[in-house]
Amino acid sequence: MDSLNNKEVVRQFFEIYNNQDYEAAYKYIAPNYIDHGLPQVRSVEDAIEILKGTHKAFPDIKVVIDDLIEENEKVVFRGHFTATHLGEFVGIAPSGVKVEFEALEIFKIENQKITESWGYWPMHTIINQITAAEKFK
Repeated sequence: MDSLNNKEVVRQFFEIYNNQDYEAAYKYIAPNYIDHGLPQVRSVEDAIEILKGTHKAFPDIKVVIDDLIEENEKVVFRGHFTATHLGEFVGIAPSGVKVEFEALEIFKIENQKITESWGYWPMHTIINQITAAEKFK
């Protein structure tokens, strides 16, 4: 594998959302990866399951990276997502509602792999967009 800088590792990780290439996760996420925002994610396989679940609920999800800021071995991501709610999400039946939200995440990179992350994903905003649109149907 070519030598990637830390920002490029994060950029390639987010491409998994756009192209659903789950095998790529093994290139960019360490086997013992820990997501501090999701206690159930303690490995690359756990991360892949979360990605698959996200794609099941939002098959057309797209991410646009607005900022990648690097300091030491950490990269801060700020980006926005667009998606259509076409599968069950946190117990909410598919609605066809289009959602848009911004997310922030900090990634720790070691040896060209993401080893840890701390994220802010606005679940409240996502759920509110779905349920508010549902009220007007």
